[in-house]
Amino acid sequence: MLRKLLSHAAIYGLSAQIPRLAGVLALPLITQHLTPVDYGVAGVVTAYYSALIMLQSLGFTVVMENSFARHPSRFQWIWRQLYGFLASWSLVYGLLSMGMIYMVVPTDAQENRFLIALLVGIPMVFFVVTDLFGGMFCLHTQRPLPIALRSFLMGGVNVILTIYFIAELRMGYMGWFYASTISTAAGFVVSIYIIASQKLWPIFNFKWHRIRHSLKVSLPAVPHGFSFFMLDTSDRLVLDVVGIPVGRIGLYNVASNFGIYFSSASLAVVQAATPLYKQLYAQTKSIEAALQARYMTYTLQLLFFIGTFIGSLWMKEIFGFLIRNQELQQAYPLAIVILMGYNFRPMYMAVINLLTFHEKTNKLWRISTVAGIGNIVLNLILVPLYGFQMAAYTTFAALMYMGYAGFFLKVYKELALVRYHAIWWLLATVVLLVLAYQLREVAVWQKALITLLSLCAGIAAFWKYRSRAQF
Repeated sequence: MLRKLLSHAAIYGLSAQIPRLAGVLALPLITQHLTPVDYGVAGVVTAYYSALIMLQSLGFTVVMENSFARHPSRFQWIWRQLYGFLASWSLVYGLLSMGMIYMVVPTDAQENRFLIALLVGIPMVFFVVTDLFGGMFCLHTQRPLPIALRSFLMGGVNVILTIYFIAELRMGYMGWFYASTISTAAGFVVSIYIIASQKLWPIFNFKWHRIRHSLKVSLPAVPHGFSFFMLDTSDRLVLDVVGIPVGRIGLYNVASNFGIYFSSASLAVVQAATPLYKQLYAQTKSIEAALQARYMTYTLQLLFFIGTFIGSLWMKEIFGFLIRNQELQQAYPLAIVILMGYNFRPMYMAVINLLTFHEKTNKLWRISTVAGIGNIVLNLILVPLYGFQMAAYTTFAALMYMGYAGFFLKVYKELALVRYHAIWWLLATVVLLVLAYQLREVAVWQKALITLLSLCAGIAAFWKYRSRAQF
């Protein structure tokens, strides 16, 4: 089970992260041609786009996952009806979204706001729904190679065009928007091939009773999905609302990008792990299956600890190497706090997959929506008092709530067959954050020694638990 998870995660991850790694390594080429204002404009527009894109699918991914697990012989018929409905909805929704983006573009980019709205809106109208269904089919039939190809193609095109538009043509923030739209179109080619080869064409004469039933399950999950916007990107929107200058928002955007890089990399693990969790949770009375799910969660948590702690420890050097702009380099301490927050994912997956499998989507808001709203409220209160840096600390606190609050829900306790000792994992995350932050200025040789010791400790913990778990 674990070998399958790691092999699929490697395929998903390498395909997406090799181009992303190239993009990170391209930072020295483009950051010298960018300003905090460029990062600020891109960050604000991205925040609004992220909010809109989270609402577009209406939470139908939950229905798709459950229909695949419960009706493996006829899930395609159900999916095609959902596809037809979402395609129709997206035409109207995408056009409305273009109008909203047009209105919220920062004043520093007013001369390009129509073009920005067009570039952001085109994928929402034409590409997003097809990408969703093509990707979900490959994910749940455990065919990672098409997803890998699409990720690699999109990432590669995006990196090449970003360097060309920003470093060569000196287009500033507009380079990101052009590169993003064109790379999304390249990925759509792979998605439409998957749809055609599997005959997953949308049924526009869908059955309304099917759609109504699906919406009853999916809509309660929308606030849950929207919470990722409230945690990942809403900070930039809130900073804009409370009047933080675009340049300061740009500094925060640089720092938060390193958390987003890790979050995107960890998405490969989420994609690979979700079907495996569903298979284990389908054995509703099996203690052995529950123990396997816990073993998988613990193993992933150790891997996340090692990756984020070492990354945070070396963040000053990473910024010095990648960000060839002294003004932007000031943001590296915030990147440590944000990056360590993304340790929440493995424990979060264990809870969420159990609740969604049992269709307890009406309880998800207590985890995700509360975390997202809490993040926004804390930002509105603390940022005006203590500055934009507080947004990093509120994000960390909200991510910790997201990762661990579910273990204390009554409905989870009724469904769970084994304990996860969540409070100890939470305390371990806080301790690692304090250590990484306090050690950020030590000498390079000391960081190298700490890195080696951390790797040894992580490997030892993994093998000790593996021998005790006997899986």
